[in-house]
Amino acid sequence: MVLKIGSGDIDDLSTLNVLDEESLLRELRARYKKGVIYTYIGDVLIAINPFKQLNIYEKQQHDLYKDVQCRHQLTPHIFWVADQAYRKLCLSKKAQCIAVSGESGAGKTESTKLMVSHIIHCSGDAGDRELQNRIIETSPLLEAFGNAQTCMNQNSSRFGKYLQLNFTNTGRIVGAKVYDYLLEKSRVVQHGPGERTFHFFYYLFAGLEKESLEYFYLDDPETYRILKDPCGGKVFPSRSDFKNCRQMFSTQKEIMGRVGFTDNDINMVFTILSAILHLTNIQFSHDDETDGVYIEDEYPLEVVCTLLALDQEILTMALISTFSITKGERVISLKNFDQANDCRDALAKALYERLFSWIVKQINTLLQPNRRHNQTDNNIYRTCSILDMSGFENFQVNSFEQLCINVANEHLQYYFNEHIFLQEEQDYRTENVSSDKVEFQNNEDLIDLFMGTLGIFALLDEESRFPKANDESLVQKFHSHCKNHVRYIRPRGNETAFGIHHYAGKVVYDARGFLEKNRDNLSANLIECMEKSGIELISYLFTINDDTSSTPDTVLSSSMMTRPKANSFYPTRPSKSYDTDQTKENLSQKAAKSLRQESRPLKANTVQKERFSQHTVAVHFKNSLAELLDKMKDAEPSFVSYRTFTIRYAYD
Repeated sequence: MVLKIGSGDIDDLSTLNVLDEESLLRELRARYKKGVIYTYIGDVLIAINPFKQLNIYEKQQHDLYKDVQCRHQLTPHIFWVADQAYRKLCLSKKAQCIAVSGESGAGKTESTKLMVSHIIHCSGDAGDRELQNRIIETSPLLEAFGNAQTCMNQNSSRFGKYLQLNFTNTGRIVGAKVYDYLLEKSRVVQHGPGERTFHFFYYLFAGLEKESLEYFYLDDPETYRILKDPCGGKVFPSRSDFKNCRQMFSTQKEIMGRVGFTDNDINMVFTILSAILHLTNIQFSHDDETDGVYIEDEYPLEVVCTLLALDQEILTMALISTFSITKGERVISLKNFDQANDCRDALAKALYERLFSWIVKQINTLLQPNRRHNQTDNNIYRTCSILDMSGFENFQVNSFEQLCINVANEHLQYYFNEHIFLQEEQDYRTENVSSDKVEFQNNEDLIDLFMGTLGIFALLDEESRFPKANDESLVQKFHSHCKNHVRYIRPRGNETAFGIHHYAGKVVYDARGFLEKNRDNLSANLIECMEKSGIELISYLFTINDDTSSTPDTVLSSSMMTRPKANSFYPTRPSKSYDTDQTKENLSQKAAKSLRQESRPLKANTVQKERFSQHTVAVHFKNSLAELLDKMKDAEPSFVSYRTFTIRYAYD
């Protein structure tokens, strides 16, 4: 029987007589209209988000797609990819990796959870059921802290996740490990209209009872700057939204308990989130007397110090001043208004990033391979991993976060090309098999545009080291060095915009804020202040190496988690004092006057050494991406490409 293009009856589009973009899209469109969301193109599974619940992931399908010998007898399904990866693992004894790609909102995260559940099903019921349930429940837990609402997706992944499942030689699952990458920590302090910060902040207000909210000094959610809608809307726009967040709070708290978090662990998570909310509410004003800044209302500062067991005077000085060591001499400089705000936000982002990394480490320790197998080295286990990376994004306004996400997706696209096209061509040449050359868009030149010695990230780091540089000078540097690249676009009439022809289409980036987001480093005195916290966990988080891949997975003792009672570190509970009477000198004004007497303006080279001594975000991004790609190169790949059906409009 001859199948007609556009009939929607072709399961494997590689069998089309005419294999071009128009034919592929017509057939995908026809299948989508029939309610068929999965299609093969050779060994690649194409999936289209139906934006509705489908009853095709029940036990019946789990059983049907287990140990599949001939896939053509079954309709295309996500479970087939999971089954094939597991069977290859057992037969070849080689590490497997499933790469899930697609634009934001296409359904990649849900796809990952489905494949994990099916792989566990394939590994049999003889394993540790409690461990298997823990592995499955790590995904929604990480979503609560690493996902957020964007203008394209209500549950958008704002980090990359590489979930490694560990198996014995006989195929029995014995543990798992999560590697997290590229958390969009800037979302903690800033988000666009119609968007939100990370989910758990909202769950906290909806789920905690009044008494618990008071314990963490929390008021109405509209009180907090980072939760406010830029357009002035309510934090919870509807009663149903509030109820959903309340239910999610209860669900996530139960999951944390089942995964293995103690009550003290959970209490500490709430404490740090509350501290971030109060920290970002600190407001600075220019002080004419010292030419520095002071804190308008010190109530949020007092609360932060109480929650995190910090010395208020030390934190105050760290927020309004900075220091460097020049020729053995300690040089102090008062911050201006913008520097103080950037410093406050950098601390808030660092707190959240370290909290997120610690949660991942706790999960990894609780999911580590069972010691009863007398195998302590992960390398002796067979591994099957799934990559769920933030999808390609093209918003109305695209900033530094979209640039990093899209560059990561360019690398994933190159990885796909390398295995599907380049390796295939190499195999044909090696075996002297004649074949027609397949035309495809090789994006290697675009990766070089970003990652080369004079690429965009190198230029960004270079400009970040000049104290007087600004976003306009950065874009001019891009224009100067990249103008002749075929993928680079110089928009007219916008001094802070540049464009890129990505593999998925043209994206114009707004470079406003690029330099500050890339610098994003904490001053030495702020780190020192956090290291002196009366809570051992807080001190630990700011003492360990920032590189999450190099820090050990250890469950911290409950004593490290315990927040001191209000009167055990500070004699009195902070009281609100929205007193605007400036005749009363506050602590920050007093500290500024004291520091002014021993401070002096820093020379340009001194500022450079102090401010940019730490790795930039671009350096951390490149290192993390290289680490991820190294892991993927060591495994046999499978591919799932997720799409939303915006492609249907092409031929309507």
